[in-house]
Amino acid sequence: MINKWKGAIVVFLIILTGLILSPTKYMKNIRNSFWVMAKPVGLGFRHSVGQAFPFVRQILQIGYVVRQNSNLISENLGLQSQVAKMTEVQYENEILKKELGFLKNTNSTKIVPAAIIGQSSGYLRSVVIDKGKKNGLTNGDAVISQGVLVGTVSDARDNNSEVTLVTDFNSLIPVVLQDSRGTGLLRGGLQGMMVDEVPLNISIKKGENVVTSGLGGQIPAGILVGKTTEIISKEGEIFQKVAVSSPVDFSRLEVLFVTKNE
Repeated sequence: MINKWKGAIVVFLIILTGLILSPTKYMKNIRNSFWVMAKPVGLGFRHSVGQAFPFVRQILQIGYVVRQNSNLISENLGLQSQVAKMTEVQYENEILKKELGFLKNTNSTKIVPAAIIGQSSGYLRSVVIDKGKKNGLTNGDAVISQGVLVGTVSDARDNNSEVTLVTDFNSLIPVVLQDSRGTGLLRGGLQGMMVDEVPLNISIKKGENVVTSGLGGQIPAGILVGKTTEIISKEGEIFQKVAVSSPVDFSRLEVLFVTKNE
């Protein structure tokens, strides 16, 4: 008789162990229901059976440890997710604070913040932002980051826009060398940015600021583009060329601002 009950108990314990250790979602729901229904009976059963069969007590303890460990893992993952979100929000707030400080010196009457939602690959250097015609954007609007010109809107669509960066060879921006007062056109390309068509009578200084000239009226005047690094024009050319370096890391652009003259 005892052996008969032992066999039944062993079968029951095998089924119970499967419920405890099964990782599937379906079995998890069954397991949760089982624990709710079996809790009143289980307390007495665990005490009496645990005394008769010591290994039963060990299995029940293992099940308890497994459940506790699973709960702790879930709580830990939830906390990690919250910390990651808070860190990201704090980082975005720091970026916005810096941008707002730079924007105080921008001579524009309307500023539209935008996030980058896509970017090109290869030689075409452009990004896609999450603002478009519905936000008042038009082709040719200036786009800045950290108070520095990084591109212009080249294709304004209803809900998003493509921005051609100043490092792209299709970019052409009227600029002025701030100290020497020489005017020219800022071009992008594989060799980097340069200002072309600077008159020969201009004495270019290394390290002087290059800013937008405002010619054409759409891009506000006085937006910083970068600094001159070296004269790259050759003897006999009718205009001077000077290389320009931007303080912006174009590989880390995240938040952009579209500036408009209205």
